[in-house]
Amino acid sequence: MDSRKPIVLVVSTDANVEPESLIAKVRKIPTEESQQVLSEGRIGYRYHIRTKYYETDVVLCPWKSTEDLCDLPEAILTQMDGILIYFDARDRTFLDKLPDYGCFVTDTGIEFGILLCSELQEESDKGITYQEAKKYLDVIELEPSAETEDGEAAGVDELVQAMHNFIWSNVDMSKKSAGAETSGDGQGGNVEESAAAEDELRIEEELAGFEKLLTQVMQFRPNTNSWTRNERLAYAQEFAEIFDDLIGDED
Repeated sequence: MDSRKPIVLVVSTDANVEPESLIAKVRKIPTEESQQVLSEGRIGYRYHIRTKYYETDVVLCPWKSTEDLCDLPEAILTQMDGILIYFDARDRTFLDKLPDYGCFVTDTGIEFGILLCSELQEESDKGITYQEAKKYLDVIELEPSAETEDGEAAGVDELVQAMHNFIWSNVDMSKKSAGAETSGDGQGGNVEESAAAEDELRIEEELAGFEKLLTQVMQFRPNTNSWTRNERLAYAQEFAEIFDDLIGDED
């Protein structure tokens, strides 16, 4: 596995919420476990991700509300793959800062950027609504009061699922052995060569399928901004089913 671990900056703009508490909710292990010293003596927290298709380690790096993003050490900035930004949805003044965070994500080329809050408000006179927050970045409620459909991830589980669905820069794609073992009759080499050729053809077919699917995703993405959450989830489920059919289950 690549020794360079992607960094996910965990920012809290709410003075009442420590970024370490958000990290603890994701990792679900004691804070003192799996620490890593980062640039300028900062402490990061390793988080191991294992899915059906890949496994990797990322490092969650806390960033307090009193710290400015322009003060990020270059060593951390160049290793960043993602950012999580917690805000108080009852405080509408955050909307003044939100464009700057959106620009930061865009300017740094970060593809994994998510806004976090306890719960969004239904009416703008009570706080920040989903439509207002979603203009800039994806948003996840960590403590939603609304009921979810059966099997649908919500809260911290939705955040964990998002992290598991992202392809990080140092992923180690799981490979299932399809080669035949040498039989000991002198023909093992031919069997292995045949299996290797079949593997190559299968990989080429899968790559072509992936390319087609990714093209569809990229073409569709700009049109989802005006969609409701349920509409986006329904389409995401459709893509997930296509992806599952493309991969197939060899178990």
